[in-house]
Amino acid sequence: MLTSFKRMVPPTIRQTLKSSLSFRQWRARDYGAPSPGSVKQRVLLRNAAPSCLWVETGTYLGDTAAFLAGHSSRVITIEPAPAIYALASQRLARFRNVEVINGASEDVFPRLLPQLSGAVSFWLDGHYSGGVTWATYQGSTSTPIKQELEQIESNRTRFSALSVLIDDIRSFEVSAGDSSYPQLDYLVDWARGIGLRWHIEHDIFVARRL
Repeated sequence: MLTSFKRMVPPTIRQTLKSSLSFRQWRARDYGAPSPGSVKQRVLLRNAAPSCLWVETGTYLGDTAAFLAGHSSRVITIEPAPAIYALASQRLARFRNVEVINGASEDVFPRLLPQLSGAVSFWLDGHYSGGVTWATYQGSTSTPIKQELEQIESNRTRFSALSVLIDDIRSFEVSAGDSSYPQLDYLVDWARGIGLRWHIEHDIFVARRL
């Protein structure tokens, strides 16, 4: 019955209802993290490099990639979990400017980033979150963020403008027992070390050179 109801309701109305519920839940948490997806999407646009290519890690079901497709000439999104990759690829097939890559970002970045140039924005959201086993992926570490940042740093001279946004910063502070999650000081030192200005907005670490 729920499936039949979903088919009768136009996608735009379903999205509005979903956003409304997310905002009500956010307000009930006294606007604590995590913020609703629509809020994070505005943070991405506000902090993006101008006229940029987007690179996303952690596609999941493709919500962010689909959103960015409407605001960028090209989106590359990377999803390591095979089942999620298959679902996301099917959903995102209608977007001609979106490329979905199946693989772990620590393996994909070394061959992908040397091919990129111009203004590039990175949305790094490929952290292991537990939960449903088929919907999550854990490689050799809980988060490949250190490897991702190392690759971005190695290729930074290729990018005329650069924005790096890292989601779920609250997790980095509470996961001190997991060495794959660097502390905030590590991220700040990394950003400053390559000449990026940084700030934190809605649980997102933002580092930019525009």
